[in-house]
Amino acid sequence: MPAVCSFQATARMVCYAMFKRRLKRFYRKIRRPFEWLLIGLGQLLIPRLSLRGTVRLANFMANSVYLVDSRSKEISRANLRLIFGGRMTRKRENAIIRRSFQNMARVLVNIFWISRDTRRRVLDQVEFDPGVMDRLKRDMPVILVSAHIGNWEVLTQALAANGVPVMSVAKRVGSRSMTRRLVKMRSTLGQQIVPAEGAVRPMVAALKKGVSVGLLIDQHIHTWEGGVWVRFFGVPAGISLAPAALARKNRVPIFFGWSRPLKDGRYRIEYDCMFAADPEKDDTELTRQIVAAFERVIRRHPSLWCLNYRRWRYVAPGEDRARYPFYARPSRTNNADPHKTHDNNAFSVNP
Repeated sequence: MPAVCSFQATARMVCYAMFKRRLKRFYRKIRRPFEWLLIGLGQLLIPRLSLRGTVRLANFMANSVYLVDSRSKEISRANLRLIFGGRMTRKRENAIIRRSFQNMARVLVNIFWISRDTRRRVLDQVEFDPGVMDRLKRDMPVILVSAHIGNWEVLTQALAANGVPVMSVAKRVGSRSMTRRLVKMRSTLGQQIVPAEGAVRPMVAALKKGVSVGLLIDQHIHTWEGGVWVRFFGVPAGISLAPAALARKNRVPIFFGWSRPLKDGRYRIEYDCMFAADPEKDDTELTRQIVAAFERVIRRHPSLWCLNYRRWRYVAPGEDRARYPFYARPSRTNNADPHKTHDNNAFSVNP
């Protein structure tokens, strides 16, 4: 009898999983025409706005989402409390979360706004802290690392507009045709963009030709994908080893910069630190230092980080589940394709 009950329970779980997958596929299928409609309207209407008009539109979009998206607010609040503990009042948390939503909406609106007259708009919209451009050009090529802070999209666009050759990696977003359209919009200024799958070879080739490469590494990467468990605000998270490994093997420095949004709709590229090329340095130790630099900026500007991302979505083996946010679940076992190398998926980059 227990065996029969166990079989029935397993069958129910399998049926539920199959139903859930089919429901997801159906949802993606019916939402695709609406996504294309919104993208088309965005490309048609948003470039007609003034710079201040884009800020007003982004704030309206963000405030509307803030009113209805309780799930994202719950995730954002959990992340804030992991970073700062219980030191913030509820009112302060709400203000930071709302501003985080506004920042993310500005990033989205800005992608469409600079799709027209791109070079002029990027040059007018983005300024660099004194000495940043000189340092980059002097040390080229470099590995540009950043996180989802400020406007991560405009960072490499500004470099390309100022004559700095740069290559970035793009993950697939939605359908293949949608990904191609977004890649086309991002590469208007000559920025080279390669797909995340199999990105290592073109990255290495670019560095050898003097082209800098850009990576965002504050998304989760499993260990079998080239990640390592590193304490991020005191709690282990899966971080990509790719920047450290590329820097060591190619003997190039790592540059950490980010873009600060200004009130008038413009951005300022700020330099935080540079990690000199050191072929003797351990990849994991260098990754820890990069993560510590991320922590410094995020602590100072939490509302500029993508707070509603489930950053600590997996519990590291042997760690206490209670230390993680509510959305975390046990880390997955290695289910990667054995015919693929770790390097093929070692980059966690622009979504």
